[in-house]
Amino acid sequence: MSDPVQGPVQDSLQDPVDAERPDIVVLALARNCAATLPAFLRFLSSLRDAGLDCRALVGENDSRDGTGALLWAAQARGELSHVPTAFMSDIRGRLARMARGREHLKRVLDGQGPAPAYVCVADIDNVMARPPEAGAVLAALAKLERPGLFAVSAASQPHYYDLLAYEDEAVSYEYLLDDIARHRRGALGYYRFFSDTIYPAQSALTRERETTCLSAFNGLTLYRGADYRLGSYLDDDYARCEHLTLNRRIAAATGRRMLVDPGLVLRTPGDHAQRGFLSFYASRVRKMAVARLRG
Repeated sequence: MSDPVQGPVQDSLQDPVDAERPDIVVLALARNCAATLPAFLRFLSSLRDAGLDCRALVGENDSRDGTGALLWAAQARGELSHVPTAFMSDIRGRLARMARGREHLKRVLDGQGPAPAYVCVADIDNVMARPPEAGAVLAALAKLERPGLFAVSAASQPHYYDLLAYEDEAVSYEYLLDDIARHRRGALGYYRFFSDTIYPAQSALTRERETTCLSAFNGLTLYRGADYRLGSYLDDDYARCEHLTLNRRIAAATGRRMLVDPGLVLRTPGDHAQRGFLSFYASRVRKMAVARLRG
């Protein structure tokens, strides 16, 4: 079977952004992100205003809300590079699709010359509605220079949300989606799994102190550029969270760890917020309706 990443990468490498080494490159995938794209562009601008040579590669496919047109316009203004990722539409399964899309952006970056000093991998959907301040990013980059770290990941308020990407020596949520699927049969049982299992786990990771771990993402992560090159999002054996796959490989290659930084804060996305039963059920109904409309 041919690798659906390989072909599109070659096309993207024909016109590198710049042969010089930037301070930081932001990598993101966007689908139906027109509402939050302006905040993301302001985030990029704030990093540049803070003195960073900041580039951005944004992959997009099959948006139905004008995201593609907005990205092309931003590219024309020199704010980012729009990387078409139409091949993602042909990949079954969200986790496999996201892994291939992120790997595509990573290979595009790898083909553009020397590794940047830092790589920022970010979500630009509703988690980017309130991006972190540039000062918080600079402080996190300073922490990333500590010995023993290969990445610094964001925290979130009012609570930590991204269990799938998190792993340390005591806990891993690699198979959490399988557990969720087993509890999806009845509305009340489904909610009880969230209230009894997921919500307490999120709360346990909501800390005011720094936390070291083997893997995390939580909407935005900063990597040392050279270390980021050592990883890969692809794993054909099991469709786990793509960030967990990448971080495990970098941790194994470097012998270093990650830091969850309470000073680098995003707002918990509404669809990951802890809710009472009625609000939980209404949120799920809305989410399914939007998914049907968007295809």
